[in-house]
Amino acid sequence: MAPPIVTRFLISFEQNKWLGFLTFLTALGISGVVAVQPPPPPPPPTYKAIGQLSFRKPPPAFTTTGTELQAQGRSISKEMLLSEPVLRGAMDKLQLNVEEIRKIRDENLKIVLPGEEKEDKEAETSPSQAILLEYTDKQSPTRSTLILETLMKEMVDYSRWLNTSELRSRIEGLTTRLAQVQKDLTAAENRFYRYISKEGSDLLAIQDGSLFSGITSAQQRQRELQLALQEVEGRISSLTNQLGLTPKQAYSSVALSADPIIANLRARIVGIELQLERDQLDLKKEHPKIVKLLKEKKVSETLLKQRAQELMGAQELAPLPLEQIRQDSSLDPQRQQLANQLLALQTQREGLVKQLQSVITTEKKLREEYEKFPNKQLQQAQLVQAVEFQRIVYQNILTALVDAQSAEAETVGSLTIALPPTYQPSPPYSPERRNRLLTVLAGGGIGIVAGAGVILLLALIDNRLHTAQELRDSLSEREVPLLGQLPFIYTSLLREDESPVLLDADASDLGFYERFRSNLRRLTPDTSNVILITSISNEEGKSVTAYNLAIASAHAGKRTLLVEADLRAPSKAKWLEVTPDSEASVEPLRYYGDRTGSIQLVPGVTNLYILPSPGSQRQAAAIIESSELQLVLKDVRGRFDLVIIDSPSLSRCNDALLLEPLTDGLVLVTRPGYTRSSLLNETIDQFTEAEVPVIGAVINAVEDLVPPEPSPSVSEVETDEEKEEEKEPQEVMVN
Repeated sequence: MAPPIVTRFLISFEQNKWLGFLTFLTALGISGVVAVQPPPPPPPPTYKAIGQLSFRKPPPAFTTTGTELQAQGRSISKEMLLSEPVLRGAMDKLQLNVEEIRKIRDENLKIVLPGEEKEDKEAETSPSQAILLEYTDKQSPTRSTLILETLMKEMVDYSRWLNTSELRSRIEGLTTRLAQVQKDLTAAENRFYRYISKEGSDLLAIQDGSLFSGITSAQQRQRELQLALQEVEGRISSLTNQLGLTPKQAYSSVALSADPIIANLRARIVGIELQLERDQLDLKKEHPKIVKLLKEKKVSETLLKQRAQELMGAQELAPLPLEQIRQDSSLDPQRQQLANQLLALQTQREGLVKQLQSVITTEKKLREEYEKFPNKQLQQAQLVQAVEFQRIVYQNILTALVDAQSAEAETVGSLTIALPPTYQPSPPYSPERRNRLLTVLAGGGIGIVAGAGVILLLALIDNRLHTAQELRDSLSEREVPLLGQLPFIYTSLLREDESPVLLDADASDLGFYERFRSNLRRLTPDTSNVILITSISNEEGKSVTAYNLAIASAHAGKRTLLVEADLRAPSKAKWLEVTPDSEASVEPLRYYGDRTGSIQLVPGVTNLYILPSPGSQRQAAAIIESSELQLVLKDVRGRFDLVIIDSPSLSRCNDALLLEPLTDGLVLVTRPGYTRSSLLNETIDQFTEAEVPVIGAVINAVEDLVPPEPSPSVSEVETDEEKEEEKEPQEVMVN
């Protein structure tokens, strides 16, 4: 068996093969257009000039600043070599405009610094500490050499000017910084003097020991309160174990047990329950006396809940369950006394907890006061450290200023021209050859992959359950029993005027519905004989399923009634060769009021009856909720062995949910390729929340099902057994 993803892909391929084929043709057409394109024309000739800059050997330096500047001059970057003064000087000498000099900087000029990767052979033969410059021009070799030579001279001159200007800027910056640091030093000294004059007496003072004594007393009080709290919690735990109640539950039990109204209601409910136990042994559930007792019990339980909610008040935001009310209101006097003791201990525990929190807060405040003196000592040390730091900064700046002033005469340029610009010829152009067949084949391969990807994507985003296996897995995950798999009846889809029901008793597909009926009877009790058939959408075949299930039940010897409850569509009774009442659509309530005349015997099928629909009705919901239709359904429950109600689909209206309280269970019809996973899960969730009894589901229109072997003996034996069971009471009555 193929995996589910392969099955979904094959189904999507059948539905979307033209879209995949269109995607393939698109990719193939694009590759063909690319293949027939002519080769690109040869690029215009270029003229390349190459030159080198090297670092100048500096003279001996006798100051620290001079040594640093010499080392800094060897740290050359591309931004410095192409700075604004260099470009402006070259633009003036070469008589270029701004756009031309920017194009030279961004596109035509290439700079390789020491340590960077070198691509051509000329760069590989250059010294490791040299700066390689490469300029490409499209006009002439003489122009490329001239422009590169001018740029190199401007870079050398700018290096000399940069070292001198940096030194001057450094002296000016140190002078300004020295004045600011001197102000900061004076401010730090003033802050220190003010702090000493204000906090000096407190720093020299010594505590008399009262603060430490208060902290000790607070700790001792905490220990005493904790011991008392442990004792109270132990007594609370003991009473909780004896009663089996928490303090909150004890409060509820005491309040409920002491109320005489609740005691009276409990006694009345117990009396009604005893009466029900006695009467149910002899009477049925529908007996008026049983119904009256159940109503009295329900009224008493409602009054009991209301009285409990009045007693509890704000203690319970949500209503208490009936079982909890009856359990909590059954305390005897001895347990009530223990519950009162538990409430008193809970109140005492809360008081001890508040006292303990107050003592802890007091201790915390005393500790904060005790910790102030170390903080003041630390603040004094920080002020002394700030003064020392400002003094060190002032001394360092003063030393650097003197060193910079002494090194002003030692500054020289950092760069020199090591190799003048030379012209390098460009390599000959060789056009790229393109394999057209390979391009077309590659486009075809990409088209196949893209078409398959589109089909697979459509298969993944489609949330329909396409196979019976997917439906079985989905129903199994939601714990919905599978009652059977039904065959695909072709006549129901080929022609609307043909009947899709299996009127022939020897039809091979009828065995599937017999198996469906057997599973339905196995999962429902003997008293459940009113079944509702519905589906999620209109195309899943719920009506065909209901009709054929009724035929299978009738062939099994069951007195079966098929009720057409879809009041929003015309009647389908013609499938069973039954003509509906033409006047039923005019007065539907009168039609359902005539219980004997509205039900018709199906010709050709023994034991099968049908209650046709009165046709399309504008007020279908009102008719369903009418007493006439409800009385009909209550009457046929005792007259027929099995009543099958064909209701509208859930996607059209909620008529099925209105009919559900009148039935014993619901059967959901699904169909591969039509049932959507999201709608199926949402429907099952709604049934679970509303506590709708779902007997199970069937999978309709499953292809390639093997017809089951005919077993008439099973139905005959079953019918004979039921006849024997019906005869036994008669014989007892005769005797």
